[in-house]
Amino acid sequence: MKRLFGTPVVDYLPAAALWAITVAYLDIAYGYKPAVRAFPAGVAWVMLALLTLDLVSHSGARAGRALMRWLNPAAQGRESAPPPRQISAISWLLLFAALLVTVGILAAVPMYLFSALRWRGRKSYRACVLGAAGATLFVWLLFSVVLRIALYPGLLFGGA
Repeated sequence: MKRLFGTPVVDYLPAAALWAITVAYLDIAYGYKPAVRAFPAGVAWVMLALLTLDLVSHSGARAGRALMRWLNPAAQGRESAPPPRQISAISWLLLFAALLVTVGILAAVPMYLFSALRWRGRKSYRACVLGAAGATLFVWLLFSVVLRIALYPGLLFGGA
């Protein structure tokens, strides 16, 4: 298997693919008017910085190992999760994205959190309900009350 900086090239692929997608997203964001592009461009620049750190931290070079120790000391000496677990984790995120689009933010957040806490985290029903309700309340208070930003209602509830 081909290696780059002491690490199999395949280990770089997820972060590299997300980096390329983020660059395309940034390019699209800069096509918007300045007031509209401020948030998406800011998110994209932060994402590029984090993905760059991720790419460097995966390398077996001295800088990569040092960065890994600094950013995530618990990951030292641990192997990557097996592919089925990685696919499962990505599937949960894709499900959350689908929920956001179809039922909106205020419905998707508690549904996702309850499910993830219960089935992935194996938490009690009480902890799942409290966690999902607390996070949903926080999102609603932050965006609707404090920032006065209307949250996306989802395609099923009038979102376009």
